[in-house]
Amino acid sequence: MRTWSIVVGLLAGTTLSAAGQPNPFKVAKSNLKGEVNYPLSGDQTGTAKTAFDGDRQLSLSEGTVKMMGKSTKMSTWTLVTGDSMYSADLEKKEGTVMANLLPYYAKAYDQLDGAGKRRFHENIKDMGALMSRAFGMGPVNSLGEKVGDETVAGEVCENRRFASFTVCSMKKGAPLMLKSSGDLLCFRFEQTATSVSLNAPPGSAFEKPAGVKFTPLPMADADSAARGVVGYLSSQALSDSLAAARAELEQAKAEAAAQGKPTEMTAEQKEQMRQACEVLKNFDMGQVVAGAMKAMQEEIKNAAVDAVKQGATNKLKGLIKKPKIPF
Repeated sequence: MRTWSIVVGLLAGTTLSAAGQPNPFKVAKSNLKGEVNYPLSGDQTGTAKTAFDGDRQLSLSEGTVKMMGKSTKMSTWTLVTGDSMYSADLEKKEGTVMANLLPYYAKAYDQLDGAGKRRFHENIKDMGALMSRAFGMGPVNSLGEKVGDETVAGEVCENRRFASFTVCSMKKGAPLMLKSSGDLLCFRFEQTATSVSLNAPPGSAFEKPAGVKFTPLPMADADSAARGVVGYLSSQALSDSLAAARAELEQAKAEAAAQGKPTEMTAEQKEQMRQACEVLKNFDMGQVVAGAMKAMQEEIKNAAVDAVKQGATNKLKGLIKKPKIPF
């Protein structure tokens, strides 16, 4: 999952050309300081916060998500430093800590030859384009398609879209994310900054949460793991696989067009999907099971009552004998 997060981060990036950013894993020494606060909306409610101070970055999210008719409380905390990555579930009071892998990925990338580096960037770009087309967005000229500027919390930010997600980052000064939104399956996630500060947060903002036990994640050979991931992303095998997937997608769309079938959902189909999602989000399996159990109990109770009544009737018939008529 952590590796996939890094890949998604690359796909959503906006400066992945070999000339613009030769090593996408290298993070320049940052003097960024600040704090951004967001309310959560969409299918979640609550608050979120990010804080920066040099190479330290904190993310905190506390809220509830409605799924299957129930509101589930979620509270997550993450901290990235120059050498470590911490993650915690504040509800369960459990956390993990591992080495910050970006330096290892950066080192592995530097060890690629020129052809490998070019394939790396081409593969990442092709992955983004393929996913965008699969989601019905059509081809985009570059990853993170520009979709306009807006003002959030008094700051101008630039919106860029990737697949079903849109991120608005501050244009001047620090490239802080001020707004993000997206759809994942049937769930809508949104957060829009309500306050932005470019002052250094207090040191207490980066303290590990009280009562959480952090378990070290085993890392036998980070160098080998990083070389494996970067090697795959820069491989000819991945290039061939992406080309085959792109060809299959084009063939499927061509066949659908030949048969007169729409290659994208109509407005009516989207509305039907939305309604189906609403049913899914509000479907309470626990309530259904409880209702079924209650109905079953009523059936058993009624059957028992009927059995008692029938037994009493048979007994009464045995006591009241039919009189004999003498003629």
